Amino acid sequence: MDYKKLGFKAGIEIHQQLDTHKLFCGCPSVIAEDEPDFRVERRMRAVAGEIGEVDPAALHEFYRNRRFVYEAYADLNCLVELDEEPPHLLNQEALEIVCEISLLLNGSLVDEMQVMRKTVIDGSNTSGFQRTMLVAVDGFLKTSEGRVDIPLICLEEDAARKIRTESNTTVYRLDRLGIPLVELGTSPDIKNPKHAREVAEKLGLLLRATGRVKRGLGTIRQDLNVSIKGGERIEIKGVQDLKLIDKVMAAEVKRQLMLLEVLKELKNRGVKKSDLVHELIDLTDYFSETKSKFFIKRLDSKARVYAMRLPGFRGLLKNKLGPELAQYAKNISGVKGIIHSDELPGYGLSSKEVKLLGNRLCEGVNDAYAIFLENKKTAQMVSNTLFNRCVKAFEGVPEETRRSTGDGKTVYMRPLPGSARMYPETDEPLIKLSDKTISRLKKNLPKKPDELIKDYLRVGLSEELANQVLRSAVNQRFIGLVDEYPNVDPTFMATTLTSTPKEIKKRFDVEVKHLGEHHFRMLFDYLGEGKISRDSVIKVLLGIARNPAKTVEDIVRDEKLGMASNKGLLDVVDKIVEENQVFIKEQGLRAVGPLTGKVLSEFGGGADGKAVSALIKKKISEMGV
Repeated sequence: MDYKKLGFKAGIEIHQQLDTHKLFCGCPSVIAEDEPDFRVERRMRAVAGEIGEVDPAALHEFYRNRRFVYEAYADLNCLVELDEEPPHLLNQEALEIVCEISLLLNGSLVDEMQVMRKTVIDGSNTSGFQRTMLVAVDGFLKTSEGRVDIPLICLEEDAARKIRTESNTTVYRLDRLGIPLVELGTSPDIKNPKHAREVAEKLGLLLRATGRVKRGLGTIRQDLNVSIKGGERIEIKGVQDLKLIDKVMAAEVKRQLMLLEVLKELKNRGVKKSDLVHELIDLTDYFSETKSKFFIKRLDSKARVYAMRLPGFRGLLKNKLGPELAQYAKNISGVKGIIHSDELPGYGLSSKEVKLLGNRLCEGVNDAYAIFLENKKTAQMVSNTLFNRCVKAFEGVPEETRRSTGDGKTVYMRPLPGSARMYPETDEPLIKLSDKTISRLKKNLPKKPDELIKDYLRVGLSEELANQVLRSAVNQRFIGLVDEYPNVDPTFMATTLTSTPKEIKKRFDVEVKHLGEHHFRMLFDYLGEGKISRDSVIKVLLGIARNPAKTVEDIVRDEKLGMASNKGLLDVVDKIVEENQVFIKEQGLRAVGPLTGKVLSEFGGGADGKAVSALIKKKISEMGV
């Protein structure tokens, strides 16, 4: 697509968890896997904000009559997360991390920082709002498509973790609530979906390069804002996989183009908003003798058949507006779906039944209709929803918030929040950083990704391996490790840190999350001092992964992985050479590989392969072969 011609505009918001305790209390930032200790239940109501306006998104959720259950842990949560106690003083470590990130992005720290309350309407915050604060402004990022501005950089608290939704009840877990986040929002400077992915990747690398953000699934989330000429801004929440960003954006552009085409066709047909009449029609009697198993099953469960007219919408529903209507109906009323005339005959209905429906509901050749099999109360909710969404079809692309489904597609969530949703947090004091603190932060800024890559290449890493180290947890400390262990080859060190744990997990199906930097440091100590061979590294790390309580020393001793003495090594080489005289005379230097393997098997990894190979070559040469 020609995105420039389409008037494509896009921006990205990135939310990255920081590796500290929680933002407004001392609780640990840990995601729990065991069963919660207790549960509380809450319901929320939409009320006017500070300036007397009710947020439209909050009103939308209120009408859904939502019930929220919060699961909590005695050792991970306190009264702050339950909104039974005011927030404690702001986590200063988290603030300094966001200041560092702001300076790395060329931003200007604000003179005075004020914690604000941002209205949250999905129940993911027990208080009904999220605490956030502006830390810096006017940052920017250089990309292949030019400069991308980052006008706002904020520090905020993460929301509770959604566990499941059942009917009108949503269950959240409070272990995640309050974990500090840095929020970065770009200007609409992104040129196309591919550029969006580049921006997200560059920002993600810069955040990880600080070495002070959390890593792993769920620790970083991207929200996308997309529009094209003739449309409105659409917010897409929760794109976790960077690889999906360009796919999601491209799909959203196609969706908006479809909606604009629907609008154009409605105008061409002369259809107006006023042609839509909100009327719920009971057609249950039409299906008293139906053979459709789908209809029979629903009618047996005491549902009735309701319909509503959609004048002028024929041919604009299937694979176009139909999925939009179904998403709205599911979201607001909880129904499984709707049936519309563009997909009939179907659902086991006969041609005669479809003809009867057409005669009853369609006055013109371009008329359509929707059918839903529900009780009357639910049917009224569905018809209200469909009527309102069809009215919006005359706007083209209505502003709304959508949710990523994880496969490149999105579904409707709620209306786009209004502006009347932010007001000061009265329980937190204003914060002003001293000149001394700002000077210290600027002096000790971590290196940027491009600087780190240059350092990695300088010590001999390949470009591919350098990029792997950059994405690892030791990216800022790697050069220090190289300097600390001069007798360990940097390439082998980098491979051990980045690839070996993955290999262990894949080959042996063993969890490697217990392998910490202190294990690798002791391992490099042993390697550098010649106490173990390279061939023993996987065995040592595998042993620790299987027995997290053990040390490198324990595994080396228990598995007898210590290096052989020079005399012991020479004795075994002499023995192997002596036993394989005929083989050596037949193969010559080609015998080196197999014989090296025999020697190494004698030591169970306690010998260096290169050293053994060199000794065998020397012996063969001395034989004159």
